[in-house]
Amino acid sequence: MSAETHDTLVIESRLDELGRVERWLAGLLEGWKVPPETGFAVDLVINEAVTNVIGYAHPEDMTRKTRISLTDRPDAVVVEILDSGAAYNPLEAPAMVEARDLEEASIGGRGIHLIKSFADDYSYSRVSGHNRLTLAIHKKGRP
Repeated sequence: MSAETHDTLVIESRLDELGRVERWLAGLLEGWKVPPETGFAVDLVINEAVTNVIGYAHPEDMTRKTRISLTDRPDAVVVEILDSGAAYNPLEAPAMVEARDLEEASIGGRGIHLIKSFADDYSYSRVSGHNRLTLAIHKKGRP
């Protein structure tokens, strides 16, 4: 694919909206012929980031909107997530501490680590009262 293709989905701040995100994303990735390894990474970072927005950005108001935009570029898929929650830069979160054993392991705190591990480039900005998280996943395993 030589030109960029773009699509956007707006969801309400409810966990049951994640199913709609999954269906939208699966259709886009298939239609854009994104390599499976890249598609897996895109799905993972969107799921983690959107789950965090729903759980933390505005948990008391499920009618607030979150905008997810995808751009298919020749070398990468770029994800932009925009929400109107309190200012929060997830990229400044402390690094996850690896547990020495199962008893030390915590259930939470892995989402941002996964995002940073699977996205090749990432940035955060606060623009006009909105959090903007931008993630780029380079295409791997291109057919």
